[in-house]
Amino acid sequence: MFRIKICGVTRPEDAAHAVACGAEAIGINFYPGSPRFVPLVVAREIVGAVADRAEVVGVFVNEVPGAIVALCGRLGIRRVQLHGDETPGDASRIPLWRMKAVHADRTPDLPALLAYPCEAFLFDAGGKGGYGGTGRELAWGELGARFPGVAGERGTGGARKPWLLAGGLTPENVERAILAARPSGVDVASGVESSPGRKDPGKVKTFIERAKAGFLIAES
Repeated sequence: MFRIKICGVTRPEDAAHAVACGAEAIGINFYPGSPRFVPLVVAREIVGAVADRAEVVGVFVNEVPGAIVALCGRLGIRRVQLHGDETPGDASRIPLWRMKAVHADRTPDLPALLAYPCEAFLFDAGGKGGYGGTGRELAWGELGARFPGVAGERGTGGARKPWLLAGGLTPENVERAILAARPSGVDVASGVESSPGRKDPGKVKTFIERAKAGFLIAES
């Protein structure tokens, strides 16, 4: 399971830089409604820039399962992030590694979440009219209590599956967020950008360095 994911990458040079700095995963957004949407031809270049040095995660919002499988097959993507309102039935028809986004502004249906067919969860702030990438912070320290068994430190009484923390993360707060929430990993998009979809090299480097420091302290 990867720990540091740079999401919403739209250029191969940004992907290559993030991986060189230590990112373990890159997210490519295939949702047409996103300012970080990437067409197939550019996605292929990004996948090529990453090669086998990091994981590539395809991000989808309410897409038909067959279309997800077909697109990922063409690009050699083995991991997907379901960031919309995908039903358990839809997820079960995707024979790939799946990470389900949980919008933390909604009232949780814990039995449904715990039974959802996925290999990992991702928590973002949610919000009306958006499916992530909004830059809004989560109440990091409250996730474990609000989503028992889904969020929190893994182990007895904690999360049953790996989960990533997203939502308003920046180089300035990622270390603090890791110590408050104890996630398996972190995910950032807008927090390391100069404009939507354009990653700031300095912010990316600093974010990764401070995320690594946060995980090191959390494990000590």
